[in-house]
Amino acid sequence: MWEELFGLGQKWRVAEELTGDQLAPAGPGEPDVLVRFDRGWFSMQAPGAYRSPLSTNLGRRGVVLVRTDASGSVDCPGTRIAIGVHALRRARRDYSAIW
Repeated sequence: MWEELFGLGQKWRVAEELTGDQLAPAGPGEPDVLVRFDRGWFSMQAPGAYRSPLSTNLGRRGVVLVRTDASGSVDCPGTRIAIGVHALRRARRDYSAIW
């Protein structure tokens, strides 16, 4: 999945426009979960959790990325993903994929 998302020169940016609090559905029969965004970084309260496409572990903190064109000037619609800080560091280090 790493190569599929970050290989072949693909570029991503942190979705810094995401700031503020939002309630998100946790699942059938579960109460809504408060998600706090701060310039693309987020955290959520229990029982909320998310699964990154890069890990089988559930997390409560991370960052939202948006894929861009090669120049970084245009976002690719429908490409937002949430990943953890360790995945962000690896994508930067191993793929130079994050602006």
